[in-house]
Amino acid sequence: MNLFGMEKHHTKSMWLLAILIAFSTTVCAQGTSVTGRVSDEKGELLIGVSVQEKGTTNGTITDTNGQYNLKLSSKNPILVVSYIGYKPQEVKVAKQKVLDVILVEDVSSLDEVVVVAYGHQRKVSVVGAQSSMKIEDIKMPTANLSSAIVGRLPGVVAVQRTGEPGHDDSDLWIRGISTLAGQNSKPLVLVDGVERSFNNIDPEDIESFTVLKDASATAVYGVRGANGVILIKTKPGKVGKPQFSVDYYEGFVTLTKKPEMADAFTYMDAANEAYMDTKGSMLYSSQYIEATKKAHGLLPNDNPLMFNPYLYPNVNWMDELFNDWGHNRRVNVSVRGGVPNATYYVSLSYYNEKGLTRTAEMENYDANIRYDRYNYTANLNLKPTETTTIDLGFNGFLSMGNYPQQSTSDLFASAMEINPVYLPLMMPDGSVPGISTNGDLRNPYADLTRRGYKNEARNQLNSNIRLTQDLGFWKWSKGFTVSAMLAFDVHNSRDLKYNKREDAYNFAGTKDENGLWNDDVFDENGDYRYALTYTGHKDLAFDQGASDSRSTYFEASLNYDRSFGLHRIGALLLYNQKIYRSSSDNLVGSLPYKQQGLAARVTYSWNDRYFFEANAGYNGSENFSPDKRFGFFPAFGFGWAVSNESWWESLQDVVSYLKVRYTDGLVGTDAVTGRRFMYLDQMAGLDGYRFGDQNNGVGGWGYSKYGANVGWSTSRKQDLGIDLKFMKDNLSLTLDVFKEHRKDIFITRRVIPDYSGFVEMPYANLGVVDNKGFEATLEYTQQLGKKSFLTVRGNFSWNEDEIVENDDPRVQYPWMEKRGTNVNGRWGWVAEGLFTSEEEIMDHAKQFGEGYPGQISKVGDIKYKDLNSDGVIDDYDKCLIGQGDVPKIYYGFGADLQVGDFSIGALFAGNAKADRCLGGNAIYPFNDGSGIANLYANITDRWSADDPTNQDVFYPRLHHGNNANQNNMKTSTWWQKDVSFLRLKQLTIAYQFPKQLINKTFLKSARIYLMGTNLLTFSKFKLWDPELNTNNGTSYPNVRTYSVGVNVSF
Repeated sequence: MNLFGMEKHHTKSMWLLAILIAFSTTVCAQGTSVTGRVSDEKGELLIGVSVQEKGTTNGTITDTNGQYNLKLSSKNPILVVSYIGYKPQEVKVAKQKVLDVILVEDVSSLDEVVVVAYGHQRKVSVVGAQSSMKIEDIKMPTANLSSAIVGRLPGVVAVQRTGEPGHDDSDLWIRGISTLAGQNSKPLVLVDGVERSFNNIDPEDIESFTVLKDASATAVYGVRGANGVILIKTKPGKVGKPQFSVDYYEGFVTLTKKPEMADAFTYMDAANEAYMDTKGSMLYSSQYIEATKKAHGLLPNDNPLMFNPYLYPNVNWMDELFNDWGHNRRVNVSVRGGVPNATYYVSLSYYNEKGLTRTAEMENYDANIRYDRYNYTANLNLKPTETTTIDLGFNGFLSMGNYPQQSTSDLFASAMEINPVYLPLMMPDGSVPGISTNGDLRNPYADLTRRGYKNEARNQLNSNIRLTQDLGFWKWSKGFTVSAMLAFDVHNSRDLKYNKREDAYNFAGTKDENGLWNDDVFDENGDYRYALTYTGHKDLAFDQGASDSRSTYFEASLNYDRSFGLHRIGALLLYNQKIYRSSSDNLVGSLPYKQQGLAARVTYSWNDRYFFEANAGYNGSENFSPDKRFGFFPAFGFGWAVSNESWWESLQDVVSYLKVRYTDGLVGTDAVTGRRFMYLDQMAGLDGYRFGDQNNGVGGWGYSKYGANVGWSTSRKQDLGIDLKFMKDNLSLTLDVFKEHRKDIFITRRVIPDYSGFVEMPYANLGVVDNKGFEATLEYTQQLGKKSFLTVRGNFSWNEDEIVENDDPRVQYPWMEKRGTNVNGRWGWVAEGLFTSEEEIMDHAKQFGEGYPGQISKVGDIKYKDLNSDGVIDDYDKCLIGQGDVPKIYYGFGADLQVGDFSIGALFAGNAKADRCLGGNAIYPFNDGSGIANLYANITDRWSADDPTNQDVFYPRLHHGNNANQNNMKTSTWWQKDVSFLRLKQLTIAYQFPKQLINKTFLKSARIYLMGTNLLTFSKFKLWDPELNTNNGTSYPNVRTYSVGVNVSF
């Protein structure tokens, strides 16, 4: 037997068996399948996602349920999952049979199609300066979208001036202010291509939010685009089974900062100091102060009948106006779906907010602040043929606001006029207390709860239909499409006011020499005696007002977009017109407003490396004479994707993307004043003589040459931008520097003397303003694991404006010149501190009013700089002292972290180079001579004769009455306060229920979250919220909100 041969044969058999086993294993692996779902970070299932087996042509896409099923063909399969707008992922299959994938949004995806003026473009080809934001970022517990975008977009200044429900929209500017004070500086807002307000849109209905900032991006809007443009697109339908979504939250609201007021004892101490300084006597005796302490439990009370809070009040009026907590809620229900030739999106939502002001239960009406709004949206997208689409849209809202009859600004003004010891909250019998016989110095709590109420109802219906036809029937017409849209909007408003003013009473007793009430304040039965001080009307009086408006908009366009090898060409020619009518009580106001214009755009790109774009707008305006009626506004832009050059490949690992952009062009505006047809002469008369004590005689009539020669105001805007990506696109950076030169701004002539004979000073195109700035956006995204992501982002913007020409007469001193200063600059006097000695006063220039009876400066008064060294402080010493309250620097930064099914996100927003000059009775204590006005709690931080050299105080010397000293009441750097701030704008903690759990229910996704807004504020300014538009604290404060909510879809 040949053992060697047998062994050799056995070895061959073993090798053959091993090969067969390995082959069978491979075949087995290659024959398996993998299935799963693809969703985004929010758990929303994605339709049409590409799932490709790496290194093969084997692949599939997700169905309408976000589901895929793929039979594998390789040994160690790796899935490449990609979707437009999201970062692609590579996932190893290993032995997994079910593999779910979560895609992270790629906000800088080059293949992404973005919204531009009158259309869409691939993001890689855009050369204009524009910014967009994720829609989930603006889903905050607020009724107004403008308040939700603070700190999120570079170049967008958003400042919330009040927190009053229904009126809490923010002031908006794009890249600051580029026109003179009094001129329109607000951006154009387009919703679904039509000029509309966006504050009343439900965030859930928004598909995209884009801001256009430079001339290349806005020139096609011509007359309307000078101040930037905001584009909002509502959600269209989507192919798939009907998907219902519900978003619901409940929120609890409190004030970010309630002004802290002085109590009775702090107030009386300050009042006595002011009286002693001016009159040499006390306003409140020590006996009166002691009685007040007894009445409020600070001293033993041996006579509680006499020493009580009614006779000796200590009322914090701000506390009495507000509750500690308010409430808001919102619910949105939507359905989205359709088939390839007909899709739809329908939503209904309800928002409710209850204010923080108090109401009186004893009244048969509710004066509490309450705001309700119902929103509806219905978008239907039809495709009757392969080349024809019809888009129909309906949306609108119905809002109802309930408010006290007195405005909140009046209420707060009353609270600042009445000190804590002047009146009790209410009289013992529930009647309204009052001392003034003419109805002045009102009780703010009674104004809030006993003066009636008002209703504000608003109704808006927006509708539009768009027809788009692809003309590519023939070879020569491929790439052409024609589109036409007609929109009709209706707005109605109605205000109902129910007003009353109840009788006011004071106690009828007398007081002794120390100000204490005598026993005659009670009658023989021990009841209070009352004296009527003011006669009002108890019955509710009714008043109403109503207005309505109608707007019709039409546009028709011819579009072209086609590629030829490495070349891509696009073009647009568009005609638009708008007719707007509103109710008016005069003939001119009742005439329809009309706008008409043409827009054109040409784009070209070569191999996604070099880009060119030219835009133009041609518009007409009713404000100008026929020979100046139309204006032409061209712009162009260039772009170079440097990283797409072949020689850049070696640098891809360092800088994966680099693009340089430059744009230059003109935009215009016809927003002159509230007066229409200003080129027409109008008759005008002026007061000329007296009849009795009335100066109402018309001395004569004349022609008003109001604006016969005015024309367009134009702005040249230039922008240089760089887009960068690093670390395999995980880190992106966008930088823009810009400059704007706006000329021919409409201003009233200032150098024409009065004796020239003009009835009204004419307007002329003479104003010139320059604006320049810089903005940056940085974002870093990193996938930490299969279901873990980290995103860190920030933006920073700075702009500086300068008046170049304003037609002011030439001034005597250079510091009085407004040319070369900023538009919102504040003018006043430079404070050099406080006087510390009589010798310093004698050696210093004469202060305001010195030399007149009672007008003398004292130690502790503000000392002003004598700029012209003439020994007198007067108007020749005024100069620029402040930037104004529109910030020059604005920024935001935050982060989002997802770990498994949990996520947390935070946003900080802030601004700098913003200031405000304080004023009013509480800032100038006792200046009106009445000794009645309220004081802030920080009145203790004041100058004192006990430490006369101390300059580190908030208030100068207290004095009584403005005849004693007007010096300390001047607009000056002493009262100029920095209102810059940094705020924790939003903090969100969320939990996404896992698919394994959700799949056992009828739900497709479910998420719960906790959200806080305006949680922390860091600012040098402490008296009230630094965002408020007030110099004395008399505005409804901004609010902090704590919310809990849920999002579900099924």
